[in-house]
Amino acid sequence: MISTTADLERLITHLFRGDLVPEPQLEEVFTVPSGIEGADMSAGLQRFEYGGRVYWLKSGARYGYSAVVGATRDLSRTLVHSVNATDAKGESMNPVAQRIALAALT
Repeated sequence: MISTTADLERLITHLFRGDLVPEPQLEEVFTVPSGIEGADMSAGLQRFEYGGRVYWLKSGARYGYSAVVGATRDLSRTLVHSVNATDAKGESMNPVAQRIALAALT
């Protein structure tokens, strides 16, 4: 069971380094559909460009919290955070969580 942000940091590091998934499947994790304008979802992660860098993210929420884990493909930048939420099932990202994430990526 993953219980801390440190656990999530280790998970994303091992995933991106190829320790958890064989190479052919790992490439699918970092491939978005071609020929579809605006496509940003791969097999499990979301491609996100910000500040001239490409990040691969996974977000999730449960009642009471909202979390994001992500990194650049080369792991030069990583982000793991969890924020208390009053509306974890809302369609939009928690504004506080969004400001924290974008500040960390700047």
